[in-house]
Amino acid sequence: MTTAPARPAVPPPAAADPADPLGLFGHTVAGRFVVVRYLGRTSVAHIYRAVHTMMEQPCFLKITPADPEAPDGIPASLRREAQTAAKLNHASVLRLFDAGMKDGFAYLAQQWSDGPNLRAIMARGPDISVPDLIDIGLQLLDAVCALHRAGVVLRAFDPERILTPAQDGKPRVKLFDLSRIASFGESLSDKSTKKSSSGFVVRSTRYMAPEEIREEPAEPRSDLYSFGVLLCEIITGQYPFAPRGSGPTAYVVSHLKDDVRPVVFEGRQEIPQDLPGIIRRLLAKDPADRYPSAEAARRALEDIIVPDLLRLNTPNDRHVLEAWRRKVHVGVSSHHAPGAVAQSSPPLGLD
Repeated sequence: MTTAPARPAVPPPAAADPADPLGLFGHTVAGRFVVVRYLGRTSVAHIYRAVHTMMEQPCFLKITPADPEAPDGIPASLRREAQTAAKLNHASVLRLFDAGMKDGFAYLAQQWSDGPNLRAIMARGPDISVPDLIDIGLQLLDAVCALHRAGVVLRAFDPERILTPAQDGKPRVKLFDLSRIASFGESLSDKSTKKSSSGFVVRSTRYMAPEEIREEPAEPRSDLYSFGVLLCEIITGQYPFAPRGSGPTAYVVSHLKDDVRPVVFEGRQEIPQDLPGIIRRLLAKDPADRYPSAEAARRALEDIIVPDLLRLNTPNDRHVLEAWRRKVHVGVSSHHAPGAVAQSSPPLGLD
């Protein structure tokens, strides 16, 4: 193994540069992460590409100046993200390398993943087969099931924060941003409308459930609503509502008052006929009218896919059919143990 050249330590705060807002390029964080490129930000932290000097592997480095309101300087959301990622041995969650506080910065280092984000996949439209699009949705829902078993809700369904690197020529989901997670029953009054101590807006309204807009306590079925919005976009290429106007307020009104517009799959004959009903149930305004759990929603989605894949048993789609046959064989209706579900994945393409 080659020895990495000495790098300067983390510099003192300087004037913000949009291409390197924390002034970290070329510096070493925590004695082992050499910063090489700025990528973007989550609601809590700036994101850099770094190289682990001992492992000689690239990684994502989420980093933010110390939070003066936190006893140890580590923002509560960054701490929770690190703890959750460490507990979840799941293929759709980036593996955690390290986290901590050093030189006035709180940081979290995670497995690197090449590949586009989900928004880029969605932009390809008919280039992606319907079975593959539904499989993306199921991978995401499977990760949500794992989070719910851990007692937290995701609250982050923006396609820009979901990576879809290719494995064996097929997109594989990777959740990049867990900074918005909340425990079951946690009050959202200070999460949905305010800013974090770093000044970043905590979340958008495009995928927000009605009860989240009303700042009711966090609950798993809110994720089902957000997933329903995204699933409709993934499959149909259209937002499930017709917002009047633009901006966050237009989405808020749609979530609270508007009916879901007809779920139409123009020119896609391979769409399972029961899928519109599943999307409508996911998008019920009242959480009690949605599926009782993410596990139940996943079983409903799987139940309609297998028969339709049998109908679509063509050479191009046979690999998808065989994958679902294997999954059914090991028990689609049973609860999966954490880490035993989706196969290895990769993702990120921050804007």
